[in-house]
Amino acid sequence: MTSSTPYPPTNPDDPQYPASTPMPVPAYPAQYAAAPSPYPMLRNSGLAIAGMVVGILALIGFWIPIGDVVMGLIAIGLSWAGLQQSSQPGYTGRGMAVAGLVCGGIAMIPAIIVMILFFTAATAVTTCGAFC
Repeated sequence: MTSSTPYPPTNPDDPQYPASTPMPVPAYPAQYAAAPSPYPMLRNSGLAIAGMVVGILALIGFWIPIGDVVMGLIAIGLSWAGLQQSSQPGYTGRGMAVAGLVCGGIAMIPAIIVMILFFTAATAVTTCGAFC
């Protein structure tokens, strides 16, 4: 039988397989429990994830004068600690730690520029008043 169907060819002269009954289907083999993994389960570094998230938030909020510098420093610190943690056996997340370092570092540049402009403008307004 070369057909891919489970039904036999409909041949009225064949007494072994009547045309109205399907072919017998073999039973499923017994299911076995999964074998234990030879390698331990790897965990993501929570510090790397937190550093990446804070770094992305620092990139988004670069216009906040002091808060963004603080967020950038926190992102760099968390990402550095996550990079150290991900180098230990059993931890992953090196890419997220590097992304947090890059985002935190890039966010610091416009944050410092905006902070300098903010404090320069605030000083100019307070020293000579609103009619300078």
